[in-house]
Amino acid sequence: MRRERGFSMIELIVVVAIVGVIAAIAIPGLRRARQNAQMGSAIQSLRMITTAQHLYERKNRVYGTLAQLAPEGTLDPNIVNGSKSGYTFTLTVGAGGLSFTCNATPEEDPGKLDHFFVNESGVIRFNTGAPAGAGSAPIPR
Repeated sequence: MRRERGFSMIELIVVVAIVGVIAAIAIPGLRRARQNAQMGSAIQSLRMITTAQHLYERKNRVYGTLAQLAPEGTLDPNIVNGSKSGYTFTLTVGAGGLSFTCNATPEEDPGKLDHFFVNESGVIRFNTGAPAGAGSAPIPR
C-alpha cells in the first residue's frame, strides 16, 4: 500500500491552535504600541504648534490660526488640515489674538484614550477619556 505524503488533520489543528495563541498574545500589545505612538505624535505636534505660534506672534504681534501658520512653513500639512496620526487638532485664538488654545482629540476610542491641551504657556496637559483643559495635569516629563 502506498502512503500519502503531507500533514495529518491533527498536525494542522495543532499548528492553527499555536498560531491562534500567538496572535491572541501579540495583537493587544501591538494595539497598545500603536496607541502610544499616536499619543507621542500628538504631543510632538502640539509642541510644533506652540513653536509655530510663538514664531508667528513675534513677527505679527498676535497669535494665528492653523491656516495663518501654514504659510510660515513650520507646520506639517496634515496638522493644517486638522488631523494627524489618529488625532484631531482644534486651534482657537482668543480675543484680539493675544492668546490661543489647542486641543488634540483622539479619533478612535475617545472615551478611553488621552486627550491633550496646550495654550500660550507651552505646558502640554492631558486628560484620559475626556477633553483636557487648562486645569488638567501636565504630561509627565
